[in-house]
Amino acid sequence: MTLLELNIGQRATITDVLGTGPVRQRLLDMGLLPASEIIMERIAPTGAPVWIRLEAMQLALRRNEATSIMVEPLASSTEVQA
Repeated sequence: MTLLELNIGQRATITDVLGTGPVRQRLLDMGLLPASEIIMERIAPTGAPVWIRLEAMQLALRRNEATSIMVEPLASSTEVQA
């Protein structure tokens, strides 16, 4: 699934950063690397930008950037207890 498909407050692990060229390199340079854990902070009413938390940083991403980041949602604390 893509980062854009996450719900607000949902945690996920980045599995891949798709694309080529300078946009992909910019995302990698910002620390959006495979195996990094992120949290979906908020989404603008228009659907872009989206804000995510990566470690102690909050990043705003364009819609096309968010769709190029593949993630695997992490189980929430309620799902783990069930």
